[in-house]
Amino acid sequence: MKTSMTTKKNRVPINTRIALIGALCLGVTACHNNQIRLSNSDVDFSNCREIAGGIVVSKADLNAQVPEGVTVNSLTDMGFVFDGSDDVGMLIVRSLACEAIQVTDAKDRVSTDENVAIVQVGTPINVANLPATTYSNDSVNGADFNNYTLSYQTSSPAYFGAMKRAGLQNIVLDKGIVNELTDNDPNTCSTANLKVNVPGDSEYALGITGDVVEATAECHVGGADFIANWWSVDSINRVTALSNEVIDQTFTDTAGPDVFVVTNEGTTINTLIGSDSSAFTGFSGSGYIPSGGLGNIDMVAEALGILN
Repeated sequence: MKTSMTTKKNRVPINTRIALIGALCLGVTACHNNQIRLSNSDVDFSNCREIAGGIVVSKADLNAQVPEGVTVNSLTDMGFVFDGSDDVGMLIVRSLACEAIQVTDAKDRVSTDENVAIVQVGTPINVANLPATTYSNDSVNGADFNNYTLSYQTSSPAYFGAMKRAGLQNIVLDKGIVNELTDNDPNTCSTANLKVNVPGDSEYALGITGDVVEATAECHVGGADFIANWWSVDSINRVTALSNEVIDQTFTDTAGPDVFVVTNEGTTINTLIGSDSSAFTGFSGSGYIPSGGLGNIDMVAEALGILN
């Protein structure tokens, strides 16, 4: 009679094995397949009014807000050279109010939201080590504006979904965003009182207030075309861009002399600016983006692979 001996194997508990696999995946490209799969969406903006501007702040403080491998541009890099220009950068604050936004996802499902508010905060960056985008001036990623996304807040669930599926970082869905414009004199092209408010206690809660120069199609006939990319990089170095081709936008030389960005004490944006309230110290303007009708593609929210 033959007797067989079996050796009892010590099995690692499943939770421990999962944790071990996760730890081994850190920094390994092959393990990216275990992460959430990203996808692209097409976005169409309809009849949007805009205010945008830049505030000069410390470049070192901006560098602290972006991931390793992303390079913030100084004012020197942007062509504004003066004593100390190597040490400062530009904080971009932009607000949009759109009649409608339509999103088409990778499965051709269409979602539309009306009366949409958007508030963006970012900083210009060097894109030499970033992937090619759908829209560019040089068939790679050259654009009139290349900004890293420090905060991107919208009241549109459809648009928020497009950004989330593409992997854009620092995004917030906030249906409480206020963007109100009251014409000071309906009979003339002059100024209108603007009130923008991003409520809550987020690090980029802010307000924009003041009388802005009107930039409607009636007041400023003709416009400019440009390309703007808003970038982000996630915790495993996946790059995302909102690649936007803007056609025939009117944009004034200034938003107005008494337009201010207001922030909450102790927040990141307040620390970057260095005060509770600031004018646009770099540039500013108000604009209007006309619609060619819903169904045109103005932007691609796109996942672009791994940072070089």
